[in-house]
Amino acid sequence: MGKIRSAFEIAMEKAENVQVDEERLRHKEEIDSIKMIAGSYLASEEKKDEMLKALEGKKKEDVKSAVGDTLLSSLTLPGYEVKDDRYERLSTLASLVLDEKGLELFSQIIGFVKQYPLHKKDMIERLEKELEPMLEEKEKAIRAQYGRSVKLHLEDDKEAMEIVSKQLDALDKQYQSTLQGAKEQLKTLL
Repeated sequence: MGKIRSAFEIAMEKAENVQVDEERLRHKEEIDSIKMIAGSYLASEEKKDEMLKALEGKKKEDVKSAVGDTLLSSLTLPGYEVKDDRYERLSTLASLVLDEKGLELFSQIIGFVKQYPLHKKDMIERLEKELEPMLEEKEKAIRAQYGRSVKLHLEDDKEAMEIVSKQLDALDKQYQSTLQGAKEQLKTLL
């Protein structure tokens, strides 16, 4: 009769043939370390210069790969107007890994991303003005029906909010599509 083996013994037998690619593991750890430094640089208010100096001893290819990934993932459409130095920090990181052509494209992308919240705000203000007559008509109808004066705001009317939502979704899709294309171009320069 055959010997019954435990799951542990079977797993150990299979593990004997597994080989660890130490160079690949070291490379991944180095990339992760650089990404952490770059992320900390973007998020921290302190020791900015020290963080950048920590990248000086790293391999150029690793820095380019990791910082490039950090830049690409950091280029998103903001929900509000950014008032801090986030974009200047991104530009500093970009200068470490991009040539002149790449920096020019990066600068254009930053300008585009900065423009988004302003364009969004302008669109909402324009829609408020355009929808004002419709809201006034609804106010008159409510006054006629119930005998009370009511002031309707854009947020109070479902139909108006649907119009605003559709317009904002279209704007968002347009910006996202353009940003994605620009990021793909930037990726090829990295």
